[in-house]
Amino acid sequence: MARIIIDFVDKGLRAISALCLVVLSTLVVFQVISRYGWGSVPLFTEETARYAMIWMALLAAAIGVRDAAHIRIDFVPSILGAVSPVALRVLNVALDVISLAVFLTLLWFGIDSMIFAAGQTSDGMQIPLSYPYSVLPISFFFASVFAVLRIVALDART
Repeated sequence: MARIIIDFVDKGLRAISALCLVVLSTLVVFQVISRYGWGSVPLFTEETARYAMIWMALLAAAIGVRDAAHIRIDFVPSILGAVSPVALRVLNVALDVISLAVFLTLLWFGIDSMIFAAGQTSDGMQIPLSYPYSVLPISFFFASVFAVLRIVALDART
């Protein structure tokens, strides 16, 4: 049952990231056409494209935690894996624990930033800044969940 929920969350994050990419691309093309075709650009397009890019990047980073797709130097792990598979597993768990600590710290500060931004509005769309800032705790929460799953080896994709 847990695997079904995690796969559903993973597919949801991927779908939202893809949607953000489509929105970003569409708005940038629309901005170029508007600027050269009509001489002016609607104010909301630049801001919305910026928020879509941030949401896409942070949600994709959480997906990268699940897939172990982040950039890393694998010189030591490859040597360690050849010598002792147990030592390699210990190293991977230690690195995932360090990553989890970073994600939980960023989750905490993301919540703090979102609360701080609640009293402010964006320049273009006049929405509370807590809406775009909410991606911080959302993405780092899911990154934390995926890191925990890697630590307990329920979802150790490599």
